[in-house]
Amino acid sequence: MRRLLAGMLVLGGLLTGGAAHAAVPPPATCTVENANLEWGFKESFRAYIDGSIANGEWTTADGASYDTPLFSWTSGTGAISPEDLTGDVAFAGSVRFTGHGGILDTTIANPVIRFDGPQHATLLLDVTGATMEGDPYSEAAVPFVELDLSGVGVVARTDNVVRVDAAPATLTAEGAVAVPNYEAGSDFDPVSLEFTVGPDCDLEAGLIGDATPFLGGVVALVTSLVLIAVVAVVVVILRRRRRTLGA
Repeated sequence: MRRLLAGMLVLGGLLTGGAAHAAVPPPATCTVENANLEWGFKESFRAYIDGSIANGEWTTADGASYDTPLFSWTSGTGAISPEDLTGDVAFAGSVRFTGHGGILDTTIANPVIRFDGPQHATLLLDVTGATMEGDPYSEAAVPFVELDLSGVGVVARTDNVVRVDAAPATLTAEGAVAVPNYEAGSDFDPVSLEFTVGPDCDLEAGLIGDATPFLGGVVALVTSLVLIAVVAVVVVILRRRRRTLGA
């Protein structure tokens, strides 16, 4: 019986240990490269700027571009921690909105996507313009809109490319100060982001659609439970056999 139990424990160790050793520890930080950001800012605001009331326009510079209906920033870089899914992806480039003969003049620049965990991120912007009272306003790295990453299919990974597809965006209190036309909590246009990471980067805990680490843990757990049940059955059978022989 001892030999049987020892053999089964060794087998269990091979099965569960194999699943554990198959996973390669992720790097401390995943380097982000070739990032592209697409965002329309807010469709109704663009329509207002482009309409007959404001009679304005927008211009892009320093790496930003516009192709109806989206503003784009390219060549972003950064780093994300695979442990807690925090980190920044930064871009260069600006968009300037003008209207009302120059009375309206607001520039947003140098966006940063700050991941705060597997289900949430924040878009930071350098903003220059004026408050509702007409006072000059100029702040760097304003937490402008919050991004909800929790929706099914919002974030996906194919090989070493991670894509955030149309994440819902909500204006923050700080963003409402920067653009006083809108209240905090207002919906802004969704944000899309795409970037590459190294092949050894394992962004787990729900940020990407890769369930391998989770499935590995489930397989190990199920295997352990099955082995425990088998051992228990063997023990019962051997005890009954001893009793029968003793009788």
